[in-house]
Amino acid sequence: MSAGLRESVAINGRLGFGVYLIPGFPDWDTSLAAVRAAVAAGVDFVEFPILLDAGFSASTGSVVAEALAKAGPDTLDPRSSRLREWLAEAPVRVGIVYRSAWPAADDWRAGDEILSGCAGLLCEHDIRPFPEYAARARRRGLALVPPLRVTAGHLTDEEAGVLGSGDGFVYLALSAETGRAGTIDDGLGRRIGDIRRIRPDLPVYTAFGIRDADDVAAVARQGADGFIVGSHALTVLGHGVPAFERWLAGMTAARSAQASADLLENFR
Repeated sequence: MSAGLRESVAINGRLGFGVYLIPGFPDWDTSLAAVRAAVAAGVDFVEFPILLDAGFSASTGSVVAEALAKAGPDTLDPRSSRLREWLAEAPVRVGIVYRSAWPAADDWRAGDEILSGCAGLLCEHDIRPFPEYAARARRRGLALVPPLRVTAGHLTDEEAGVLGSGDGFVYLALSAETGRAGTIDDGLGRRIGDIRRIRPDLPVYTAFGIRDADDVAAVARQGADGFIVGSHALTVLGHGVPAFERWLAGMTAARSAQASADLLENFR
């Protein structure tokens, strides 16, 4: 399954697009319509939360925290039949794991059923040592996505170790908190270059603060293979499914337009 996620997100001819959605937000029917709309629009994978309580790390911003609280524990229960119904709508899904579900490498608390059909996992909390968690995930046939942040310096030894043991794709955060916009400039491009020198086999997806077509074009110019939207997707969804569908159409058009622009540039 690790290789399967890598193949699913390594998109030829256009940028990859992932979206974080929450079952039950802003209500059950809307959340079900949203995941169906995302798949119909051509989103490459859907992220969803795996948690047992309302505890979050500092990287979870207010939009996501409030959406999780509104969805409620019954819908988000890893063993609920409703959650399985929602997940069945997404062919490629990546579980965002919170500390309550996986507090230590050898202490998985969310049960095995939630992992059925998952292509990979990405931890919301700071997990150390990362290679131990990655080894546990591999034993279950799952990729553990390596998370990194854009910083001014070169990769540290610890970050190189995360890259070396992770799989699926690289989750490259533009800021320290979900929903907070980061600066998209040459520093992102240098970070992507450093990552590719160690793991040229892994697509690099940018996240945190991406909202619109301009952001898509900006990360593409710096060499990203794809992008993930969470907080802004939830904000738009709060205005209803039609608004969410219009936003999805704009984002999928933006990634295709950017791919066409890159192709034309190669012929000049």
